[in-house]
Amino acid sequence: MVETIVCFKHVIDETELKIDRSNNRIGFEGAKTKISDDDKNAIEEAVRLKEKNGGSVTALCVGQADAKKSVKEALAMGCDRARLLIDPSFVDSDAIGTAYILSEAIKKIGKYDIIITATGTTDVYSGIVGPALSEFLGVPELTFVSKLTLTGSKVTADRLLEEGIETVESDLPALVTVAREINQPRFPTLIQIMSAGKKEILEWKAQDLGIEPKSVGKEGSLVEVKSIQVPKSARKKMIFEGPPEETAGKLADVLLKEGAVK
Repeated sequence: MVETIVCFKHVIDETELKIDRSNNRIGFEGAKTKISDDDKNAIEEAVRLKEKNGGSVTALCVGQADAKKSVKEALAMGCDRARLLIDPSFVDSDAIGTAYILSEAIKKIGKYDIIITATGTTDVYSGIVGPALSEFLGVPELTFVSKLTLTGSKVTADRLLEEGIETVESDLPALVTVAREINQPRFPTLIQIMSAGKKEILEWKAQDLGIEPKSVGKEGSLVEVKSIQVPKSARKKMIFEGPPEETAGKLADVLLKEGAVK
């Protein structure tokens, strides 16, 4: 029986974002929200471990009231219970602050064998939360995992490297950050979605976790985001005139010169 904790993030759907070309800023107004795509791989792997080894899965999410729909989706995917870490002081926490909040929630939960997160999230992809969480908890960390196997009190993982795959082993408890290549997340059925409403969801605030409000949020963050902008780009708008065989040659020369083709 394996007790698994999976951490995920409620994010803005990047396909819903609008760009104001007059100032190269991103417009978030009216954009829908969702579970980060990478985090769905983490949830899927946690559920697969339960299906193979028995036990249960607890889902953790730091967010506000609108994150409840993502929490319910995680439960519909197969998590057994969820904890929404919600408090005004948590708003605008950076990656380290988020990892700290998660670590205090995990300490409150107490018993666990393995913690699973994504390598990053689709909104920021800092890749910091998983490593920072392992440091706060003092457990081994296995990163960029594309294959995961539990045997007794040990975990074996294949890690994706730039030039190949590295197989590593660790004692439990441990923290694992998974890559997208590890699985294909499932789509919950209607019955699973309806059943998710009967599963346990607890809301924990800063006071419940013993967290000093000034240590998290914007005030407690080490990183401050000043603005989010789109990289400036401009088309060269080159026009080639003449017969097709001549203009094709000119176009090929320019593409080669610009490095667009080799």
